[in-house]
Amino acid sequence: MTWGGFCTGKKLDLQFITTRETSSSYIQTLQTTIVPFFRNRLRSHVFQQDNASIHTNRATMAFLTSQRIKVLEWPACSPDLNPIKNLWGIMARRVYKNCTQYISIQDLKVALQAEWNKITDAELKNLVASMSNRMFESELNKAL
Repeated sequence: MTWGGFCTGKKLDLQFITTRETSSSYIQTLQTTIVPFFRNRLRSHVFQQDNASIHTNRATMAFLTSQRIKVLEWPACSPDLNPIKNLWGIMARRVYKNCTQYISIQDLKVALQAEWNKITDAELKNLVASMSNRMFESELNKAL
C-alpha cells in the first residue's frame, strides 16, 4: 500500500506500507510523517482522513489528540470529497500512461516515487482550493 499526504504547496514523503495496515501501524505512520509536519508548520492545520476503522478507532484518535492535531470531521460514504483521492487519480494516470506494466513491485515503487516528485505546488494548491466547492456540493446534495 502507498500512503501520502499534502497541504497547499507541500507534499509529505511518500510511504510504502509493506504489511497489513492496522491501527498500530497507522499510528506509527502518523508518528513519522504527520506529527513532524504539524510541528514544523508556522500556521495551524487540520488533519483530514476518511472514516476507515483504523483512522477513527479509539487508539488512533487518542494519539492524534495527545499530539494536539485537530481532525476534520468527515461525513460517512464520501470519498469524492477527499482531495487525496484525486491526487491518487493523477498519479495513476501518469504511472500507467500508455498502458505501462511493471515487472516488479520495486519498479512500480520507483515509478510512483518519480511521479510523486513531479506533482507541482500548483496542482496541490488547486486540490486544496477545490475543497470548499466539494463541501458545498455535498451539503447541497444532502438538502435535495
